[in-house]
Amino acid sequence: MSDHDIGRGLNSVVKTIMELYDQNALETEVAKKLIRSCAKGVHWSDGNEYEALDYIYSCRCGKCLKMVPKGEKLYSVDMVSNQVPDMYSIEKKAGLATDRLCTECFDEVISIHCDDPQAGKREIEYIEKNEREENYISEGNYRSTNNGCRWR
Repeated sequence: MSDHDIGRGLNSVVKTIMELYDQNALETEVAKKLIRSCAKGVHWSDGNEYEALDYIYSCRCGKCLKMVPKGEKLYSVDMVSNQVPDMYSIEKKAGLATDRLCTECFDEVISIHCDDPQAGKREIEYIEKNEREENYISEGNYRSTNNGCRWR
């Protein structure tokens, strides 16, 4: 059985990281490394990485960390087609905080990963054709709960 408390605990750390980032107290690369550490930290128990990232998952780009306005696109590198080689290494190679990226960062990361300047645009078309829109549209704000529980 999964330990949801570790995900909630580390999600609260991600919330603090983003509060500091939004106050310009952390640089982008530092914030991304701390966020990835929180996601990996759930493995010390039987937790889920997505629970540690829940606060930012619906609204922040995992590469540039910009807030993606409500209704704009936020693509997951996990949604790419089987034409993308070694897709499971993209997040680590690109130094991403999460697998979800704004349109510009997604295009850049996928194109570099595939060594093909058209790969990002091709994969965006693939995602938009094969995924439900709700799976790649930003909510435009932070999650108001901590994995279903009220923030304390």
